[in-house]
Amino acid sequence: MNDMYSMKKYLSQIAITAGAAALLAPVAALGAFHEQLQKDAAGKREKIQQEREELKQKIEDQRDTIKEKGHAIKEELKERTTAIKQELEVRRTAAKQQMQTEIKKLRDDFRGKAEARKEEMNKKFGEKRSERIEQFFAKMVEKFERAIDRLDTLAEKIQTRINAATAQGKDMTNAHANLAVAQGKIDEAEKGLADAKAKYAELGATADAKKKFAEVKALVQDVEQKVKDAHAALVRTIADTKGMGTTTATTNPSQ
Repeated sequence: MNDMYSMKKYLSQIAITAGAAALLAPVAALGAFHEQLQKDAAGKREKIQQEREELKQKIEDQRDTIKEKGHAIKEELKERTTAIKQELEVRRTAAKQQMQTEIKKLRDDFRGKAEARKEEMNKKFGEKRSERIEQFFAKMVEKFERAIDRLDTLAEKIQTRINAATAQGKDMTNAHANLAVAQGKIDEAEKGLADAKAKYAELGATADAKKKFAEVKALVQDVEQKVKDAHAALVRTIADTKGMGTTTATTNPSQ
């Protein structure tokens, strides 16, 4: 009887254990499935993160490449611009030197013909009067020539300073514009003075000396105004280059 009871108890325990195992099997399988899902999700997240990092690096590499190309293009443009400016400066200097040579020749020619003019004027106005006229005109010419030369020298110094500032990347647009105006007025003053000399040289041979004097006077007044205009433009240019040097303009350009 006891053996029978023991057997039943043993079989009952086996049944309970088997039932528990049967119940736990799906739970274990579910746990394993959940663990696999977590591993898969972690793997996908890692892959996505890796792809993001790769994309980020690719974008940075492309940005660096574009930046390097942009810098190279900028440097190339800068070099080309510098070369063009240097070429223009060489041409400007050559043209300026040629013009100065021609101006000197005209001035020397005018002075060289002083005696011939005096002889012509002696016949028309008398020796004393012609002497006074010649001396007056010669002094006036000398005064304007000195003024023009001073302005021209100042303009060259300012040009050098502007070129240096431009090479440093500074915006010198206004200074360039004002200097161009000044240089134009200086050239006009020199041409006007040459015209006045030519008219004056005709004085001894003219039939209407009064009219010729009036023409010479008008030309001289125009030269004086051009000198003043050039001086004013240089003053504006110096204001545009303030802080880059110590260049100063003359207070009275006609002296």
